[in-house]
Amino acid sequence: MTDINNLSAEVVNHYNNLQRFLDSGLILDDRTDFVLMSMAQIERDTGIKP
Repeated sequence: MTDINNLSAEVVNHYNNLQRFLDSGLILDDRTDFVLMSMAQIERDTGIKP
């Protein structure tokens, strides 16, 4: 697993922004899967989990 301290701040910020966007309820239902897939890709590539 990747150490969270070694991740780029941009990657962490992007992941956090996706999570906030998803939690906000402002996302259209047909876009939810895309956001979830993007988050899953970051989790898979970096080893981070919420």
